[in-house]
Amino acid sequence: MFRPAVPAALLLACAPAWAQAPAPQPEAPADGRRNQRVERIVHEDAGNRIEELRYAGQVQSITVQPKGEVPAYEVTPATPTRGRVADERNGNGGAGGGQRFWNVFNF
Repeated sequence: MFRPAVPAALLLACAPAWAQAPAPQPEAPADGRRNQRVERIVHEDAGNRIEELRYAGQVQSITVQPKGEVPAYEVTPATPTRGRVADERNGNGGAGGGQRFWNVFNF
């Protein structure tokens, strides 16, 4: 009388495990080269024209061309790899901006 009850109890105990959905497979990482894109963004107003170059969402270069008789200058974007100590020494104080520089041959 107890023998048929034991396999039936085992089957009932295992039923929730069979009813579970299989674990979802993790998504394959996207190919980095096809996923990266180059963006050239231009902002222009009455006083300046700003050209920004981004690669994969990260700013690579910023060029500012004032509308007056002033030469253009570039802004080196701040990156996380550059030390904050150097920024504080230059007086930026963690403002998040980059360093400006002019091309001497354009003067």
